[in-house]
Amino acid sequence: MKRRTFLQTSAASTLTIATLPALFGNVSVEALANSPELHAASTLAENNDRVIVLIQLNGGNDGLNTIIPIEDPLYYDARKNIAIKKNEAILLDNSIGLHPALNGMKQLYDNGQMSIVHSVTYPNPNRSHFRGTDIWMTATDEDVFKSTGWVGRYLEGIIPTDFPNSMPEHPLAVQIGTSLSLTFQSGKGAAGITFRSPEEFYNLVRDSQGGDSGNGDYPDTPAGKELAFINSIQRTAQTYSGIIKKAGDTGEKEYTSKSKVPYPETDLARRLKIVAQLIAGGLKTRFYLVSIGGFDTHIQQGGATGFHAQLLSELSGAVTAFMADIDKLGHGERVAGLTFSEFGRRVRENGSTGTDHGAAAPLFVFGKTVKGGQMFGSIPSLKPEDLDSRGDITMQFDYRQVYAAALLQWFGTDASTVQSILLNKDFTALPLFSSPSSVYDTIPSGTSGFYISECSPNITSTTTSFTCTVPSAMQVRLTLCDIKGNVLMSLFQGELQAGKHRFDIDCHKVNQGNYFVRFDAKNYTDVKKLTIIR
Repeated sequence: MKRRTFLQTSAASTLTIATLPALFGNVSVEALANSPELHAASTLAENNDRVIVLIQLNGGNDGLNTIIPIEDPLYYDARKNIAIKKNEAILLDNSIGLHPALNGMKQLYDNGQMSIVHSVTYPNPNRSHFRGTDIWMTATDEDVFKSTGWVGRYLEGIIPTDFPNSMPEHPLAVQIGTSLSLTFQSGKGAAGITFRSPEEFYNLVRDSQGGDSGNGDYPDTPAGKELAFINSIQRTAQTYSGIIKKAGDTGEKEYTSKSKVPYPETDLARRLKIVAQLIAGGLKTRFYLVSIGGFDTHIQQGGATGFHAQLLSELSGAVTAFMADIDKLGHGERVAGLTFSEFGRRVRENGSTGTDHGAAAPLFVFGKTVKGGQMFGSIPSLKPEDLDSRGDITMQFDYRQVYAAALLQWFGTDASTVQSILLNKDFTALPLFSSPSSVYDTIPSGTSGFYISECSPNITSTTTSFTCTVPSAMQVRLTLCDIKGNVLMSLFQGELQAGKHRFDIDCHKVNQGNYFVRFDAKNYTDVKKLTIIR
């Protein structure tokens, strides 16, 4: 069997601390059993506050019947059988409507928790399902072929060099499905895992633990190397099975005690409920991917009712329930999501009252900290001179402008790293995300007036910034430490007046790796993590 086949089941890796020395700096770890610095140390690089959920609409969603130009006669002329009438659509304004099946998403839009990006694609869009999907997953142009995904390249900066031998506690990326997406492939291997449910994953691994899963000697032959690789994947699955099962069980208890939001009885809703439970259960995963199929609507697509309407109803119901659930579970500020599809559909309906493969289409971005209630771009013009040579909708935004927004604004990645992830092309990020309130602008309760913020960005190759707050004038020491507590750089030492103060760190002065910013003042000590990549 090919190595690539096994890569589909390999797991993500984060940078973790396997052991800590007896002293953290000059403070006993044992004495700090419940302290902020030990908590930060034990969750280095895993305790990323932000989560993004990617929802793939497999098959090519018909954008014109999703976001509808209700005042354009050319739309109704091109779609005599499947057009959505103005009195059927949910009005966004006087000229734009939503499909009537998207009522829940309209409520999110009105509440400022969802935005719409019009006419998203890339130059010279490919109309093949397989190639189109690969392009979106790898963040490439139509004529560029890559074996790594955009998420995988982002996560590669924090995957250990000895991956997969060094196993982390939590996966960086999770797909709820049957096979791992190309988007989670990194240059070091698969940076994610996939399963249909925590219980199924746990039982599958538990029932297949026979055989040699140790680190034995293998013959220096192609077969021996494959056997070693297979066993490393088995160890990975065994490592994650219990953790994911525990997170699922804990999340179910949280759901029962705090949320009780009813989910629709659909596949997408069930998958998003699993994501909510894993987040609530404490899984430190940054990316989730779920999908819904059936959008290849060549035949009898339907209009206000019919097959496409059922798909959009499933999408809207699942996303609405998920958002309500996440909010009640207390994680609404740190979870965002977006939809994507490999292409849109043709402007004109075909002879089978469906639509064929097209080009640009809208996508949705959702979350409490999304700059919601607005549309980016305009409803596409259907005038012949405004369409491409095949009569399809043209691009207003490159899909990588959305990816750049997620990396820059949501995860705080520096611009040079984003440019590298997007293959050394510069894409202007759309202003889609606000800083979540969990990256505190005010002092959290229980800090006695002392506070040090997270570094922003907390994964960087150049510079980063943070703020610290003190309740009164006092002597303060700020240092950059390695994970053993050794002081590498003095950031500030002296008196600070009461209030909040900002500090910058020039990361060029230290090597790539994982560090802590340490804050010492009177009897208060705190640390925040920082990852530097090159």
